[in-house]
Amino acid sequence: MSGAPHSVRFRLGQVRRRLQQFEEVSSGLRPRTSLLEPVSSAEVTAPVSTPFVHDVRDARELFESLLPQLRQLPAGEMGISRPHTGLRIAIISDKFLFESFEGLADLVPVTPRNWEEPLQQERLPDILLVAATWRGLNERSWRGLSNPESNRRRLTVEEIMPAYRRRGIPVVFYGKEDPPNYSSFVGLAQAADHIFTTAAEMIPHYERDCPQAQSIDVLPFAVNPLVHSPIGSRPAVSDLVHFAGSWLPEKYPQRSRYGMWALSGIALSDRPLVIFDRNSDLFLGDPRYAFPTGYAPYIAPARDREDLMLLQRGTDIAVNLNSVVASQTMFANRVLELQATGTMVISSYNQGVNSYYPQVHIANSTRDVAAMLESLTLEELRRIQGDGIRKVFSDDHGVNRLAAICRVAGVPEPQDHEVVLAVAEDPTPQLARDLQHQTHSAVELVSWDQLPQRRGDFDILLPVSPHRRYSPTYVADHAASYAYSATAASHKLAGDAEQTDRLAHRRHRGSADLPDLSLSSWWRPAAEQLASPEALRRHAETAEIYAIDHLGHRSAEDAITVSTPTPGDAPLYRGDDLEQKAAECQALVEELDLKLAVVVPIYNNADHLRHKAFQSLRRSRSFETMHVLLVNDGSTDMHTVDTVDELAAAWPNVTAFHHAPGGSGSASRPRNTGLALSFTEFVTYLDPDDEEYRDGYSVLMEALEEQPEAEFAVGDMIRWRSGRKHMHYVSHMERHIEERDGLLRPTRTSLRELGFVPVSIEAVVARTSWLQSLGLAQPVGATGQDTYFFQQMLYYSTAILTVPKAVYTYYGAVDTSIVNVVSPRYFRKYLILEKDRTAWLQETGLMQDYRDTRLEPFFRSWYLGKLNQVPADQREEAAAVVRELAALYGDHDWQDPDIRRFLQSDEEHVKEIAR
Repeated sequence: MSGAPHSVRFRLGQVRRRLQQFEEVSSGLRPRTSLLEPVSSAEVTAPVSTPFVHDVRDARELFESLLPQLRQLPAGEMGISRPHTGLRIAIISDKFLFESFEGLADLVPVTPRNWEEPLQQERLPDILLVAATWRGLNERSWRGLSNPESNRRRLTVEEIMPAYRRRGIPVVFYGKEDPPNYSSFVGLAQAADHIFTTAAEMIPHYERDCPQAQSIDVLPFAVNPLVHSPIGSRPAVSDLVHFAGSWLPEKYPQRSRYGMWALSGIALSDRPLVIFDRNSDLFLGDPRYAFPTGYAPYIAPARDREDLMLLQRGTDIAVNLNSVVASQTMFANRVLELQATGTMVISSYNQGVNSYYPQVHIANSTRDVAAMLESLTLEELRRIQGDGIRKVFSDDHGVNRLAAICRVAGVPEPQDHEVVLAVAEDPTPQLARDLQHQTHSAVELVSWDQLPQRRGDFDILLPVSPHRRYSPTYVADHAASYAYSATAASHKLAGDAEQTDRLAHRRHRGSADLPDLSLSSWWRPAAEQLASPEALRRHAETAEIYAIDHLGHRSAEDAITVSTPTPGDAPLYRGDDLEQKAAECQALVEELDLKLAVVVPIYNNADHLRHKAFQSLRRSRSFETMHVLLVNDGSTDMHTVDTVDELAAAWPNVTAFHHAPGGSGSASRPRNTGLALSFTEFVTYLDPDDEEYRDGYSVLMEALEEQPEAEFAVGDMIRWRSGRKHMHYVSHMERHIEERDGLLRPTRTSLRELGFVPVSIEAVVARTSWLQSLGLAQPVGATGQDTYFFQQMLYYSTAILTVPKAVYTYYGAVDTSIVNVVSPRYFRKYLILEKDRTAWLQETGLMQDYRDTRLEPFFRSWYLGKLNQVPADQREEAAAVVRELAALYGDHDWQDPDIRRFLQSDEEHVKEIAR
């Protein structure tokens, strides 16, 4: 960090002192309470950290001082790969949705006064799009549309929508205010042919209430490169961090609480913070909209949206708040807008944001945000921003959304994908493999001699060289650049973030600054440019080229890879030898004097690994003494393999271990491997989509160092699902296990007294030698194995240290996680677990204790509860597996009436078949 510019340099000592001075914002804060409790009233009116670091008097003046530079930023432009769609869309919407599609199609605003005019023109609209809106484009035309009794609602439902339908124009409703305002707009959906909603969880409601609909689908928000663009965003105009929006503590108390962590953390990190209050023109002090008083020095009046769009592009970090928490598809559109402008996002929690945009930092606490900003380097910042740009312009472009609407409405859809062809003077097998495993799509590799025959059957030409290795996201970065840039050539830079920042995300005339043809790409090049590499180089000398960033490639000499260059049916990569890797790990631990092994089991989850688990460890005060063991369970996604290798190459205390391709089915095998590779004094586990919380592992390790008799230390867990919950493991254990000399002393009956309620092993730091001496192995392929592992740890322990502090964050609603994808296979994984557990319970004499205390509550809440999530056509198969699970517990006399009905229904079904 010593060479990092001011925008990523922090006064660490000041931050540490502030974190010691100020307690985290409590859950019971009222809207008008200071953000920095507990502090004196004097400190509330004059906070220690203020944004006034540029010789300005207040937040308004700070922003005004930046406007001249911001207004020099180049305008956003139509991406060359996503031109105007040619669609003509009659639309009822607000300004935000209108801007998402403006310029990408001919939009005809429909009002109560002009709605007949589009039907009288020579070219009729292709679609009538009616969106949930409170006021309309000009803040007045559709005021009252949300009221089922209003004249505007009656006009829309009884006259406008039927009139367009009679002319053969599909009528599409877009419920973009779902789920909180579903009831206000469902009447519009009931008059539409096709329904889209931002919230997948609302589809069953529409299916129930709108039987006339021909289709019901999810349509997330979109970005528009004419409005949201990263062009000119490097380096940032200012290190200011901003939030623009409303503060609605009474309507959205959860949003306000989570939002305070983000804003307070930024203030504590000593960065200039400005809050643009959307309701600044309202009566001062209105409790429905008022920010907490401690934020007063940071607040500036509302600004025009155009100014805010420039600010997003001219700054590196901004805040987003989500009003909806428990949705995988509905979240604030600012999440997408900010990433599209090349801005890192600090956000309040939302399930979908956490599932699909792991590069967005979820604010977990004030200290969490401050520590993240404190540890952030320029290289990491640019990686986060680069991942965001690629993601939104690949998946969330306005043309993608228009194509989705056209598909269901029966309208010819615009092109929303492109074909890439790679060319090399020496097309080696290694190059072919790099290009075969791109996240964009598999890319064919040809020689320059073959290229003339391929003219016209590709969109992007990608010159490559065997002297370089290309990461799986390399092609996607190039393809995404054509979605927001009108330039017909793009280029990747050589060097690190600091060396390349002045060149990134801007145009260059000629290749003087960008000499390496093997880092370029070309949009539909002319025939004369395809004649030879020399012809393309001559063209590059005068061409306009857009430089993206420096990410996604490395020289072949510097590459560390487990990939094999053998073509054909060879495996994706070779697995590592356990004994050899163990020797390397032991030597590394001794060389660097590492103290804590953190075992991270990995399977096809590269982005969560990089941005969630690993970054949380990076901001730990003990990171340099950790041995981070990245154990790949045979991922079939080469992006994951590449990420694991890249992290191991970048950090000396990180080790990568690869099982051969093809996963084992669960985290058990990589966790077992990780324990075998642990040579530090202490060990813990962390899943790639979870996070260490506020130095939690450091606290547990240091506590164990002071209590040599304790075999492991346990803390609490923060769990995110539909909200945030502190899981008080420690207090539960302390209530049921005898304490002596400051340690819990388990006995033969402790598990029964605890009701076999487990603790996550991610909330535990254990002495490595003790844990290895038990000879325990988590059952390979099983689900739920970590909780069973803890039950075994507790049974064999004699002294446990408890620390009443949350030590890690569990994100329990990651959409692709195995615990959230429920099928018959899911329950078969539990069969593996329960076969192992029942054998162990019999062996230890704990079977009856388990039956008496844990079996039925767990069976009912977990197995039967999950059974309801299985698709209807698979439920009978899954139910049969659940009955196998019950049978493992022998002749248990089931008392729970729901379980009894479930088990007896099978007997009745069998008898019916027999008759």
